[in-house]
Amino acid sequence: MKLHQFILENMQQILQEWVSFARSIQPGEMTTKELRDHAEEMLKTIAEDMATPQTEFERSEKSKGRQLRVEGDTPAEIHADCRLSSGFSIDLLASEYRALRASVLKLWFVDSKCDNQDRVNELIRFNEGVDQALAESITRYMESIVLSQDIFLGVLGHDLRNPLNSIGAGAQLLMYGAESDARSARLGSQMFASVLRMDKMLDNLLNFTQSRIGGGLKIIYDQIDLAQISKQVVEEFRLSHSDRIIHNEVHGDCTGSWDAGRLSQAYQNLISNALQYGSADSAVTVVTTAFDDHIVFTVQNDGTPIPLESQHYIFNLMHRIPHVEDERNLKKNLGLGLYIVREIVTAHHGDISVLSTKEHGTTFRVQLPKNMPK
Repeated sequence: MKLHQFILENMQQILQEWVSFARSIQPGEMTTKELRDHAEEMLKTIAEDMATPQTEFERSEKSKGRQLRVEGDTPAEIHADCRLSSGFSIDLLASEYRALRASVLKLWFVDSKCDNQDRVNELIRFNEGVDQALAESITRYMESIVLSQDIFLGVLGHDLRNPLNSIGAGAQLLMYGAESDARSARLGSQMFASVLRMDKMLDNLLNFTQSRIGGGLKIIYDQIDLAQISKQVVEEFRLSHSDRIIHNEVHGDCTGSWDAGRLSQAYQNLISNALQYGSADSAVTVVTTAFDDHIVFTVQNDGTPIPLESQHYIFNLMHRIPHVEDERNLKKNLGLGLYIVREIVTAHHGDISVLSTKEHGTTFRVQLPKNMPK
């Protein structure tokens, strides 16, 4: 008897062993129906796949994870969702497939001998099917975990706004209150600078979760002047980094159709990055230049150059610049800032690049069309 036929004809016995194993590892009290879950559908999918003729090319593609995707969720993906909801860890989920494979093969070996090439090929096809189901389950499991984490981060970032605003208001009262002395004003200034830094971190966190959950940043276009945006952002950094020199240059008419809040954050992240990684005794230079149909703004700093191999993926999520000489900077940077800048620029149909050398320092360059593409 062919293995796929054996699976279909002995389905109940196989499922009984599946349930017995699942019951032995379940994290809570689950019914037989819950333990059985979508095992029958998965086995039928595997058997159907085994019964379908397969070329060497198709086998090769499947082994590389390039099997044609069908519409809708597969039984293995649904199984992963159910097991996650039931509290199964990913190692328990994987162990179910190991037990399923062992159960089927043990029963089949009792029923028939694996003594010719056809039987060996059936074993290969069966293992391919189980591996495919396992891969689908693990992928879905991890996607669900990441989504839950993103939602949590989004809620956390949103809920921290109100207490942070209260702290900021108190800091400003210390800075400018009628009864404030020099010491209180200095303390208020330090507190307000910390609030600004935390506010930028929350902006990055919320934009990050929005880009992952919502499939991209939402852009609200309006007619704005980047000269005003850059001036405002630079003034904020001069207040919070009074020991640093920050130059701001504007050339031409820098008005256009953009999202003011998003581009303000792009300036903030790039300047913050320059202050963090640039030499403490050198200036950061921000230049915004208008052209006929686009604008370009750059943020330049001196200091240790970014290694060439890192420049290719520096905008990737959670990438940290490997400045071996300065471990302090490594620990401070979580790699969200530049990723968010890239997302903002991409959402505006623009381009971002970096050039970093020992002679000329590090320059991030952003180019944006002046008007929203139709």
